[in-house]
Amino acid sequence: MSKKRIKISATYNDFSSQLKSLRSFDQVNQTNFQNKKLSKKQLHILSESTFFSAFREYENFIRDVFLLYTQEKKRMSGAKVVSYLQPKDFFHAENLIKSSMPFLDWNSPDTIIERSELYLKDGYPIKALYTTNKSSLSSYKKIRNHIAHNSTESMNSFKKVLRGYFGTNPLVIPSVGEYLLLTSKTDQNKYHLLEFFDLLEDMANGIK
Repeated sequence: MSKKRIKISATYNDFSSQLKSLRSFDQVNQTNFQNKKLSKKQLHILSESTFFSAFREYENFIRDVFLLYTQEKKRMSGAKVVSYLQPKDFFHAENLIKSSMPFLDWNSPDTIIERSELYLKDGYPIKALYTTNKSSLSSYKKIRNHIAHNSTESMNSFKKVLRGYFGTNPLVIPSVGEYLLLTSKTDQNKYHLLEFFDLLEDMANGIK
């Protein structure tokens, strides 16, 4: 069963700790590859696994802070959040939002933007940050879904991400892990997985 959260700070600190650990794990993998202790294929598989783990940790983080904000828990800065819900506690908030749905999606930026508009006054403090980063978050969602499902549909979505990077369909489709290690177009000193870590960190800092 999911952990019952009480404070934004504890949720943020847990996520930051997990993300730091995954960054460290990636660095160890890179070092081992450079020292020929890992093959390129092994590095790709580990990079894919690291991405998926980070995405899952972030999904848990946004779920937890969202449910806390529906209870009008203050931000770490002390700023007040106004909720349209009046839940009794953390799990009651989730049940109210879930209603008759079997589960809640926490990886779709469109869904989270809509949910923040519905339950938080002016969508604050979640809507603005998701709106700003919607394109990047949508691309990472496509990558996440392809790792999770590996279906024809998820492959087609992943190909859209590849077209955005290459400008056309590549002759050979890279694996997700291979793509994650390709050099960023916006920062030549980083590969996609590091950019992903940075985005998650920025999102968490902006929402806490």
